[in-house]
Amino acid sequence: MKKILLFLLIFPTLILFPQHPKREFRAAWIATVANLDWPTSNHLTVEQQKSSLIKLLDQLKAAGINAVVFQVRSECDAMYASNYEPWSYWLTGIQGKAPSPYYDPLEFAIKEAHKRGMELHAWFNPYRAERSVGRYSLAPNHPAVKHPEWIIRIGNLKILDPGIPAVREYVKDVIMDVVNRYDVDGVHFDDYFYPYPPNNITSEDNSTFNTYPNGFTNIDDWRRNNVNLLIKMVHEAIDSVKPWVKFGISPFGIWRPGNPPGIIGMDAYSEIYCDPLAWLKAKTVDYLSPQLYWKIGGNQDYSKLLPWWGSKINGRHLYPGQALYRVSQSGWSSAEIPNQIKINRSVPQCEGSIFFRALNVPENPRGVTDSLKNYYYRYPSLMPVMSWKDSIPPEAPQMLAFKRIPGKAVSGLVWDKPPEAADGDTAYHYVVYNFYTSGMGPVDFESGENINAITVTNSYVPARSTGEAPRYFAVSALDRINNESEPTDVIEIPQPATPALLSPADGKDNLPDSVVLAWQFTNNASFYDLEISKSATFDTLDFYFENIQDTTFTLTGMEGQTRYYWRLQAANVAGESGYSDVFSFTTGFPQIPTAVYPADLMLDVPFDLTFEWTAPKGAKTYAFQLSKSLNFTASEMVVDTSGLTDTSIAVSGLEKSKIYFWRVEARNDFGSSGWSPVFKFRTKTTSAVSEGKLEPKGFKLYQNFPNPFNPVTNIRFEIPKEGFVSLKVYDILGRLVADLVNKNLPAGTYNFEFNGANLDSGIYIYVLSFNQTRLIGKMILLK
Repeated sequence: MKKILLFLLIFPTLILFPQHPKREFRAAWIATVANLDWPTSNHLTVEQQKSSLIKLLDQLKAAGINAVVFQVRSECDAMYASNYEPWSYWLTGIQGKAPSPYYDPLEFAIKEAHKRGMELHAWFNPYRAERSVGRYSLAPNHPAVKHPEWIIRIGNLKILDPGIPAVREYVKDVIMDVVNRYDVDGVHFDDYFYPYPPNNITSEDNSTFNTYPNGFTNIDDWRRNNVNLLIKMVHEAIDSVKPWVKFGISPFGIWRPGNPPGIIGMDAYSEIYCDPLAWLKAKTVDYLSPQLYWKIGGNQDYSKLLPWWGSKINGRHLYPGQALYRVSQSGWSSAEIPNQIKINRSVPQCEGSIFFRALNVPENPRGVTDSLKNYYYRYPSLMPVMSWKDSIPPEAPQMLAFKRIPGKAVSGLVWDKPPEAADGDTAYHYVVYNFYTSGMGPVDFESGENINAITVTNSYVPARSTGEAPRYFAVSALDRINNESEPTDVIEIPQPATPALLSPADGKDNLPDSVVLAWQFTNNASFYDLEISKSATFDTLDFYFENIQDTTFTLTGMEGQTRYYWRLQAANVAGESGYSDVFSFTTGFPQIPTAVYPADLMLDVPFDLTFEWTAPKGAKTYAFQLSKSLNFTASEMVVDTSGLTDTSIAVSGLEKSKIYFWRVEARNDFGSSGWSPVFKFRTKTTSAVSEGKLEPKGFKLYQNFPNPFNPVTNIRFEIPKEGFVSLKVYDILGRLVADLVNKNLPAGTYNFEFNGANLDSGIYIYVLSFNQTRLIGKMILLK
């Protein structure tokens, strides 16, 4: 019974919290130090860095995250083009080395985050200079090199001395350099002011205390004041230049043991000189994110600590840090984070949270990310309002309508940007609301369930209907600090009209295997679904493409000599149209064959040989010509035949030391491909009588053809008798890249294809082994 009563005391409003709050800060820390979250290695190329960050932001967005806390300074270094400190070792592998080709990761991260409607808070470690002395070389402009008098060393750790006024001024200048030059939404500190145990500071700063006592006689109070002074300086500096930029700190999750009663843990107040209650009292922070990296229950009970912090927040925002990284550890359950979110929403002063770390979100530990996507973060949320920064809302958007979006081929919600408000602000973001009633009755603009999207542009294409036919929408505007305007009137979205097909014209024949299908812009259509079938009844579909947002589509991969039928339907958030009329077309001419053997300019070709070529798409039969003349005149023609169904033809009795020319074309019922390029070769100099038939007389490796090649070439060889044959391809460093032959073969002439599509340009070596004898050739892949 006592446990039940305790539960009710802890969670008095648990069943009353909003399940889908309209406003909630949903963030994740992106740690760059030690390559924890990004970049995952300091040897990635610039393109790999960019693509991996884009992927991570997409994954966070998909999970419902609306802000990232991006670490830009971890050891007096920079993940950006700093005017004060060197490029981070964790970015390029050498401290002070810029990315090459050059780009600015912070600028890139801000652009990509804002493109997704996410805030980006620049995360600074204020004083740490080296986490592990000697791990890598410091750059000449690193503070520990330029100002060794600023450094305190404890064990293998170096920090800037917080007690030196010049150090505090320097740290403030570093931060304001970012605030002034970058479009960040916030500045964020972690709690590494004075070092954590076991690197506790003892007497290392006694001389600083004696030099700059600042009116204090107790060194512990003096250290706490040093931290407080920096925070006050930074807060005032930010407010003076960009008052919309938020300033937050993530202190250790326990202020002092016994606060609240029963809590046991490190005394951050006395061990790392961290006093967040002083910052809250002085209102020198905009939000606090205590690191509550513990479970519900026990000596560090989340369900006790969070309400305690809420009771101390003093009108600022509380976004607790939650330990997503621990969910996969023993003793943590899949319900732990969801239950913590429920506690967050039950505490009125708590307005969101931050997950540590970002990379754990796509890992989906114990299915927690799925629960965020499908329930807790199912609907978008607005950022909480910081009224002490700005309380004037923007004006409402104008002229909301559902029509063709300018510059696009589909319809969507379109509205005009509102005029400036009384404080000069206009729309920074827009909120799109979705209702199931017309607005003539009551509609709820305060429920998160009715938020369809938060967008940065003044147009939006709602997702297509999922069966409930959400037909009614309204839009409001947000300013930079997330004050919201009045909404527009609620409008109804009509169902789309039926599309009209344009080309290819119905019954069009002899089309190539790449066809551009086109149709008219369709009123109220946001998406098009395209069906292609060999059956006029569309019983089975050979191709199906949905959610096309254009009025053309390039179709490839069709079979030759085949009639296809195609049709469209249009869709939007209100439903789907009927199907269009059905058009048909046929694919026609085959592609030109490619010669395999003999290759162009090949010498010493036998007098009796088999010509070979590839089988191109759409080919039904082949025509073949062999001539003594490049002009293929009738008098010089050796072979002129058609109707071949195989991709080879045997020819014998050729003259010695003679140059011949050959070509081939593919044909089907609709026409021909046209002749291939002409291939030239010269026969052997030995007479046909002495040479005999095609049987090889020795072990021979021919030069590959073509060479250089891209991406396919052919390697031909002869073996005089049956035996074990190995044909391998190596790169210039001797690494095996292909094993083409590795088996017994009878005597004969062989031709093997090598495809280098997945390889880089360069020189490659091919090695033929037979009866303990090796022959080596060199070829060039040139892309």
